[in-house]
Amino acid sequence: MRERSRELKDYVLNHPFSNVEEEICFFKYYKPALTGRLLYYYRVYQIESGCSCCPEIARMHYRKAMKEYQRKLERYLPFYQYYRSGATYRDHYYFCRAKKELSPESGSFMLEEDSVMSTGYDLLAPRLIAAEMLLGYLNRKVLLAMEGAYAVQEKEHHWTDRKAAAVELIYGIWAMDSVDNGRVSIVELVMLFEQMFHIDLGDVYHTFISMRNRKNSRTAYLDQMKERLLKRMDETDG
Repeated sequence: MRERSRELKDYVLNHPFSNVEEEICFFKYYKPALTGRLLYYYRVYQIESGCSCCPEIARMHYRKAMKEYQRKLERYLPFYQYYRSGATYRDHYYFCRAKKELSPESGSFMLEEDSVMSTGYDLLAPRLIAAEMLLGYLNRKVLLAMEGAYAVQEKEHHWTDRKAAAVELIYGIWAMDSVDNGRVSIVELVMLFEQMFHIDLGDVYHTFISMRNRKNSRTAYLDQMKERLLKRMDETDG
């Protein structure tokens, strides 16, 4: 992936963006998706390298790491909420390469800025993407290390449909404010879903962006769910 990152930089240098919208799309979606996944695997390696074989110590190790990444999301909460909400009104500030003042929310990551390949905030976005993925990963590791009540499982249930369908369902629940009156984050819903159905959903926001860009129905799974539910109702009426 590092080689791909270098190739990406060479491509940007040799193929200037044709307009501002293209530049925003690259620095908001494509580059963070690549670098976020690279950072995720690097952090997993770091976490596992320092982990003990003792289940109890391992559980404490994973929980400590979870708190660290939860604090990271909370530290950059305004930007994180903007990025995950799908808002666009500050895209020109966050994802264009024009020079900008350092803001309190930007943090030291802005000091790494490369004027050709970075807007500054496109360095923060992958850190938050990686933090989300790591929280899901660590949550699963904690459960595996747990003993007692969590270790007693009568029967496991697994999600057997597409991952994109699960993400669509989760975002639908989130949009409806159906859990805790809307005071729950996408990350928390994803962690609950992954725990309940023993699945790793990966980078859910990248999946969400793919859903938004669908040429046909952007809510194909929910549309089909509605159709099948109505059909079942009609069958029971008969």
